[in-house]
Amino acid sequence: MARKPGGRVVRFPKVADAARRPKVVVTGGSGFFGERLVRALLARGDRDVVVFDLVPPADLPDVKHRFLDLNLPFADGTLFKLLKEERPDTIVHLAQLRSPSRQTTYAHELNSIGALHVFAAAGEAKIPRVILGSTSLVYGARGDNPNFLTENHPLQPDPEDRFVRDFVEAESHARAHVRRHPEARVQILRFVPLLSPEVRDYRTRLFAAPFSWQLMGYDPLLQALDPDDAVDALVRALDRPEAQGVFNIAPEGVVPLSTIRLLFGSLGIPVPHPLGYALYEAAWLAGVGLMPGVHAHYFRYLCVVDDAKARRLLGFAAQKTTLDAVLETARARFGAGRLVDFDAVADAARSARYAFEQRVHPRRRTNAAAAGVAS
Repeated sequence: MARKPGGRVVRFPKVADAARRPKVVVTGGSGFFGERLVRALLARGDRDVVVFDLVPPADLPDVKHRFLDLNLPFADGTLFKLLKEERPDTIVHLAQLRSPSRQTTYAHELNSIGALHVFAAAGEAKIPRVILGSTSLVYGARGDNPNFLTENHPLQPDPEDRFVRDFVEAESHARAHVRRHPEARVQILRFVPLLSPEVRDYRTRLFAAPFSWQLMGYDPLLQALDPDDAVDALVRALDRPEAQGVFNIAPEGVVPLSTIRLLFGSLGIPVPHPLGYALYEAAWLAGVGLMPGVHAHYFRYLCVVDDAKARRLLGFAAQKTTLDAVLETARARFGAGRLVDFDAVADAARSARYAFEQRVHPRRRTNAAAAGVAS
């Protein structure tokens, strides 16, 4: 402060806030997915990062950690207090279970009610942006699905599939938040299932099982996203606050379920689909299954998404295709002793992809040749 001759106090404006670095809070920042995002943000060094989770991230002692358990009573009040203290510009909500759980109440409290706590606290604390990690499974696997689902397609999962239903409810909390706080910016990223040698979710374990039930007469196309590409999508969303709404995050290409089983060396035992559902459900109830019977829809029907919107508005393009992710995982974890020549499969896939591109986009080859002549 300074004092004018007449005795009037003049208050100079504070400049600290203007120079403050952007701050990001990552819920679930100690989990497999969240920790990868934290590491990517630290490598960039243009934002302060705070992790809200049960424990600090492993091998990241310099990251600020605040204890948060979204399953505790009054978690929204605790989260509100933490947000008021940290004053972040953005919350990235990744505190979720990404495999079905027999502890359905716990899973619901975390995946659905946890998202409700996050949006409620963000609204009260007036946090400008929230990014919600969701899943492409919210569209539902149905016999009448088109080949590639866009963000405008309705969400139609089986209502008995509690695992997927919780993600649908989390997205409904996000939409309610936008209605209550029109000034807030919300982005929902629907990731296709992740796959890499480090992923240990139910899908990877199912592919790696010595055998599994194959619903007779069905061989759906599947997508698999490398975790590094998923993190890249999150970072791009952070860099583009003007791009709001829902975005499908997917790699290029699809692979039939039967091909994935072949590459993983897993035997698919054909059974009529009513019996297959019953077998999956019986194994789940007995404590040895990887998913409830109703979730077998996703291994019967099509549920693949189109990522054109993310490419256009976020500038996102996955570096690895679905086949790349499948081959890398199968080679790293199950290559020893298999009869599959992964190098030959990869070469054949690249050749087929090139031939397909030349047939679908013949101008690319012509333009490239013309450019070479001109130079």
